[in-house]
Amino acid sequence: MTTSSEWVRGGRFGLRLDWRDGLVRHIGTAWAEDVREDAPLSAAAMELKAALLRYEARQAPDWPDLPFDFSGMSEFQKAAIEELRRIPPGTTRTYGQMAALLGRPKGAQAVGRAMGANPFPILYPCHRVVGSGGAMTGFSASGGIAMKKALLRLEGAEQGLLPGLE
Repeated sequence: MTTSSEWVRGGRFGLRLDWRDGLVRHIGTAWAEDVREDAPLSAAAMELKAALLRYEARQAPDWPDLPFDFSGMSEFQKAAIEELRRIPPGTTRTYGQMAALLGRPKGAQAVGRAMGANPFPILYPCHRVVGSGGAMTGFSASGGIAMKKALLRLEGAEQGLLPGLE
């Protein structure tokens, strides 16, 4: 088994690709000032960095098609993670809305667990899922709720329109 990690740094955020046997097992998030970028970067990491810089410039990031490893996830978790890509930037859905879209109208807690298990935050934007009434609830990526709010603001979410975004 071959494992490795590499950090890319944007202007505000950093991302860490965790590889195992040629597949991306996890993408970690951090504040850029907490990251020292690796050199040289793999081709995949260079593509991810370019996408991150576009994202931070409020352009369409066109995230690279990385070889993600979803093998440790249940079918429900995979469906929940895929549904994230349908949420437009700067907007949110509640855990309950996500559950209804996934055919489990009483499954808000299951959606919360799936978001917590999301190994690819930002690319699969679990920061766009909030509690009822727009409450800023858990965000398992580094930086927690502060990171979630920063990502939503970057995407154009506005204070006042999203109650939990102060």
